[in-house]
Amino acid sequence: MEIPVVFLSRPGSKEGLIRIKALNNEKVTVLQVYSSSNHQVYALKLFPRNFYGITHYKREKILFKLNHPNIIKCTPLICCDEEYFAIATEFAKHGDFFDIVTKGYLNSDLLIRTYFHQLIAGLEYIHSKGVAHLDLKLENIMLGADYQLKIIDFDQSQVLTDKIVQSGGTVSYRSPEILKGKCTHFTAADVFSAGVVLFAFKAKEFPFVEKIIDPECQDHRSYLTFMKNNKHFWKMKALGKKNNSFFSEEFIHLLNGMMHENPLKRLTIKEIKESKWYKGPVLDKLGMIFEMKYKCEINTIKKRPVFKKLQIDTKLPLIYDPGRRIDTC
Repeated sequence: MEIPVVFLSRPGSKEGLIRIKALNNEKVTVLQVYSSSNHQVYALKLFPRNFYGITHYKREKILFKLNHPNIIKCTPLICCDEEYFAIATEFAKHGDFFDIVTKGYLNSDLLIRTYFHQLIAGLEYIHSKGVAHLDLKLENIMLGADYQLKIIDFDQSQVLTDKIVQSGGTVSYRSPEILKGKCTHFTAADVFSAGVVLFAFKAKEFPFVEKIIDPECQDHRSYLTFMKNNKHFWKMKALGKKNNSFFSEEFIHLLNGMMHENPLKRLTIKEIKESKWYKGPVLDKLGMIFEMKYKCEINTIKKRPVFKKLQIDTKLPLIYDPGRRIDTC
C-alpha cells in the first residue's frame, strides 16, 4: 500500500510513501513509511477529514513552527488522498519512554536526570513559543535515532492565550485543576505532568491512583494522601525499593513542588532548573549514547536469530572508551 503525497520541499513532485507497518490502531492512524526518493523512514500521522480529524490536525500543525533537538522533527507535506490530512515526522526507531522505563533502561540517577534535563529543555521551548502541550506522558516521549529525547503528539496542545483547557488529558498524568475542569494556567499543568513523568522515570510506576479508580481515596497512592500526609506517601512509595532512602530529600522536594495542588504555587521551569536535584551530575552526549546504544542494541539482538548474534555482538563496545567512535545512526 502506498500513500500519495507531495513534499513541500519538492513542490509538484508527487510520490507514494510505502507503508511498512501501522504504529497504532486509534482514531488517528500512525504509520511507519518509507520514501524511495530520499530513502528516509518517517512516522506518518493520518487525520480523517471529519470534525475530529480536522480539530486535531489543526493543533498538530504547531509542529511546523517548532525546531528543537528535543521536539520531534516535522517534514511538511500534502497528502493527496482525499480522505486524509497528513503530517510526517522523523521516525524514532528506539520507541517510546513507556517501553524504555518498563524495560529498566533508566537504572541510574545520571540517566534519569540527563533525560529529565532534555524533557525540561523541550518543554521550556514549547512554552516560549506560546504553546502548552497538555498531554505529556511516557507514550508521548520518544527516543530518537540519536538517543535524544523527543516530545511528540501535539494534537491536544493549545495556545497560552486560550481561556480554558479543552483537553481532558490522560489518566494518571492530569493535574488537579484539569480533573476539576478549571485549568487556566496551562504551563503549570504541563509542569505537573512532567513531574509524573519524572516520578515514573525513577520509580517505574505512577505516583497516584486517580479518584475515578479509587473513589473513596483510601489507597495510599491517591493524590489526597500526597497532599494531606506527604511524609507517609513517600514512605509508602519507598517500600519494596532498594532501600528506605530510594527517594532523596532533594528529589522529594522537587516533586512536591512540581505537583503542588495549587498551580500558582507550583514550581516554574526556571525554579525547576534552580533546584538542587536538577543541578546534580548528568551524562555528556557521548556517555548517554554509550549507555543507551548498548542497552537498545542488546535488546534488539535478543529478538534476532541466533546465527546473527555473534556477528552483531563483535561490534558492540563492552567497555566505555571516551576515545572510541560510537555510531549514532
